[in-house]
Amino acid sequence: MQDVDYRRLVEDSPLATLVVRDGTVLWVNRAARRAVGAGPGGPGPVGAALADLVHPDDRSGLAAVLAAGGEPDAPPAEWRFVGPDGSAVTVEVVLSPVRFEGEAALALACWDVSQHVERQRELAHRATHDRLTGLPNRSLFEDRWSQARSRARRTGRAPVVVFCDVDELKRVNDEHGHLLGDAVLVAVAQRLAAVARAEDTVARYGGDEFVVLVEGPAQVEPAALRARFSAAVSDVRVPLPEGAGSVTTTCSVGLVVDDPDAPAADVLARADARMYRAKRARRT
Repeated sequence: MQDVDYRRLVEDSPLATLVVRDGTVLWVNRAARRAVGAGPGGPGPVGAALADLVHPDDRSGLAAVLAAGGEPDAPPAEWRFVGPDGSAVTVEVVLSPVRFEGEAALALACWDVSQHVERQRELAHRATHDRLTGLPNRSLFEDRWSQARSRARRTGRAPVVVFCDVDELKRVNDEHGHLLGDAVLVAVAQRLAAVARAEDTVARYGGDEFVVLVEGPAQVEPAALRARFSAAVSDVRVPLPEGAGSVTTTCSVGLVVDDPDAPAADVLARADARMYRAKRARRT
């Protein structure tokens, strides 16, 4: 096929198409210009290195993909094109050999799969996070706890498990409605997350219960940890609708140092029991 025929065939294709030789872009169609953020009057990607158009995190396997390009059983590649403004478009790429200007080259046909990828990420996030608070859910917490226990068996540094329960949430729901009760849960989640470290896991375990996994707290006394989390949720104020004052709630906190050789349920039950002792002490 002559170059002019090839260009005419794919110029108006909705698939972003690039012709590349030795890693350098020789020609692109209109869809490809849009994918890399080059408008009709812009300099465009022709003459640029393909790697410069691809997200830095996706460049490591680029040479191997190009080297295997055109093989009949080569699977599609996936990478992100990055425009001049920093916006990224995730594409699935199928490579095929072509002749361009009389020499061998590769044609890259690219499907925009950004929405599909984002949807998959959203579904994965929903499966592992609480929809109300955005915190990790029980399943993700237990997975991270299991991994932390495996590390603790190697290092000897057991994690700490903090159990937190919102006091009298039922009363808030009964007196002010579940929307305000939800606002209380969100506020508690934010308080706990604010005093946790980036490497800690703060999770909504279910209902009005939260748990925090503090891994590797060798330089922090458990009593100091409990005091920190207790102080964070000892006076949680949530405004009532239309400026009609606020509701103040408290939380009870129990903490245990994990025993990686004991059943997780037993360790959590100990933290739960300590939390209830703290709750009873608050009422006396």
